[in-house]
Amino acid sequence: MMRVRYRPCISFEFLLLVFITISITFHVRQSAAQTIRIGLAMPKDMAAMEYVNGMYELFREEVERDSNGELKVQIYYGGVLGKPDERLNQVRRNVIQMSDASDGNYATIYRDIQIFSMPYLFPDIDVAHRVLDGPVGTRVAEGLRRKTGIRVLGWWETAGFKHYSSNKAIRRPADLKGQKMRVMGAVFAIPVSAMGGAATPIPMTELYISLKTGVVDGQDNAVGVFNMLKLYEVQKYLILDAHIYGFGPMGINDAFFRGLSRRNQQIVLAAGKKAVIWNRIKSRLQEARALDFARSKNVTLIKLPDKIKKEFAETSRPLAVQWLKKTIDTPSLVDDVLQAVEQASME
Repeated sequence: MMRVRYRPCISFEFLLLVFITISITFHVRQSAAQTIRIGLAMPKDMAAMEYVNGMYELFREEVERDSNGELKVQIYYGGVLGKPDERLNQVRRNVIQMSDASDGNYATIYRDIQIFSMPYLFPDIDVAHRVLDGPVGTRVAEGLRRKTGIRVLGWWETAGFKHYSSNKAIRRPADLKGQKMRVMGAVFAIPVSAMGGAATPIPMTELYISLKTGVVDGQDNAVGVFNMLKLYEVQKYLILDAHIYGFGPMGINDAFFRGLSRRNQQIVLAAGKKAVIWNRIKSRLQEARALDFARSKNVTLIKLPDKIKKEFAETSRPLAVQWLKKTIDTPSLVDDVLQAVEQASME
């Protein structure tokens, strides 16, 4: 019996169609890979959050201009891409490339970052910036990149220091004894517990009514957040103890970053640096205005003398150091950051 060999006939038109399809897919993927998607928490044009939204808008402007259109930046406002932790996970998976997640969110995926939230660590803003921009900050940033796949472009400021508010004048550590204080996160609870208070986590959406009804006696936040939530309506005192410096990493998915051309990598790095500098200046200006606004709402601002702030620090520090050394992945960072602060304070 004669066997007939079957030879498939592939037309030129079919091959051309396959080639075009592959080419289009390739170019679409290449185009998508050059778009930096950023998920932000707050609505666009929200004045109280300009120090955050404006920072990323400046980043967009710098990147798109200097890359001559090779890079596009899309910003999604108002939490439409999910909660902070969800957006942070999207950055890790390269679904989006950047978000405005701050220190508390990053602590859930990189515990070492909590060293910068040690209570009463930074005596002032300048020291905070020198430490974050110095060798210890660089070391933490590199650890973050290796562990999470997120590269730090700079450390931005989340409205400055956190302060306590209450309906009781708090002038010494003993005044916090018995006070129920709303704080979020274990490291933020340490100073409250060390001074005899009860640390209570309450979602921000429930904070106003919790203060009004006495579920908690006070809370800690930056002054701008205090005003944004209208807490001046239910709190009489702001204690300017500056116990925690609020910051966030301006992070970008590292795999995406490494996929850029060398020229575009430099553009992203430069834009990130410029945006963080802008953020810090804007945050300082907004905090000054926020203090004036709180005062205009008949909130009494209690500024603690350096001697008293030292009492607060000495009461909180031992417990914080002990907790951090047991909790973070690189315990040696605790002593390193304390030494870095001491050196930066002398500059």
